[in-house]
Amino acid sequence: MRTLDTSTAPPYCPAGSGQEQPLPGAIPWPTDGLNREQLARYGKELIRQTLPFTVENRRLSWWHFYSTLLVIGLFGAAVAMPLWWPLRLTCSVLLGLSLVRMFVLYHDYMHGAILKGSRFAEVFFKTFGLLLMAPPTLWKQSHDYHHGHSCQYVGAEQNRLPLLSTHTDLGTFPLLSTEEYVRAGRLKRLRYHIARHPLMILLASFSIFIFSICMVSLITQPRHRLWSLLALALNLASAVTLALLAPDILLYGVLIPSLSGSALGAYMFYCQHNFPGVRYPERADWDYAATAVFSSSYMRTGPLMAWFTANIGYHHVHHANSGIPFYRLPEAMAAIPALQSPITTSLHPRDIYHCLRLKLWDPARQRMISFAEFRQQAQH
Repeated sequence: MRTLDTSTAPPYCPAGSGQEQPLPGAIPWPTDGLNREQLARYGKELIRQTLPFTVENRRLSWWHFYSTLLVIGLFGAAVAMPLWWPLRLTCSVLLGLSLVRMFVLYHDYMHGAILKGSRFAEVFFKTFGLLLMAPPTLWKQSHDYHHGHSCQYVGAEQNRLPLLSTHTDLGTFPLLSTEEYVRAGRLKRLRYHIARHPLMILLASFSIFIFSICMVSLITQPRHRLWSLLALALNLASAVTLALLAPDILLYGVLIPSLSGSALGAYMFYCQHNFPGVRYPERADWDYAATAVFSSSYMRTGPLMAWFTANIGYHHVHHANSGIPFYRLPEAMAAIPALQSPITTSLHPRDIYHCLRLKLWDPARQRMISFAEFRQQAQH
């Protein structure tokens, strides 16, 4: 197989721009300096090389599904028992992390990467999506848009309130450029600050899944209202029943797992497209392959966290071809040279801080900046 290697590409200069020097502060990409024709060949060759890894091992898919279900069942049984509360709390958090893994399997199923055509998998995952406040039709619409326009800058101003665009029609966090932020009024800036605040991630179970996905869709997504109502009704009925009959199980079996799992999942999703080095080109300059690989981060994790997150840290590989099953993502990265030089991050507090502080897209510098940096620029 002919390999694709862009490691010798020149430092940053937008394709076709004629610019010879990197922009201030921009992190170079291996594809920088390629013209449109070269980028097109790069993309076609990259996709061609990923195709062998889209072949599913059906038996292995079922193994991952049932083993994950077993772990969820074991932690679920543990939190239902009257254990010493620190042990019960630990099992509760681990249950939440196990649900993150199952959510990634749900995500892969919705991409058609695993268990495609299985009636049982369809019923299970659609029910699972409803219980986790990610109705299947709404999730597929927003996530497919996200993949088809990954890190293509569209702004958060286009007739949408920042809080009402999170995870609904765009499938990503709202983003304003420095230029749009300058034009924004005080109320719009306040909404944007709230939408990009770390608490939105920490409380993602409420802020993103209940509010932004389900409740907002009742207003903005008429064709998804039935699914959203069903998700809200199922969860409300379950919460009320447990509150009346078993409040301890509501706490340890629902609330804590939901909060811990959704916080991790939301942060993983956030940092995969909001990290030092990410770019948000406008439509005219956007290239699918280049942004898929280099505007998606690679998160280094240990084997335990890689299991709980089902390899979603290999996000640049996933964006290169969403048809690759999660268990083949490391294999694809190891085999394809073009996937071996991603921009990396981790769950280290330093990296989390560096990702969370990025708030605005600066098109002049071709990088994300913090509000503090924006204020410093405005003073000069």
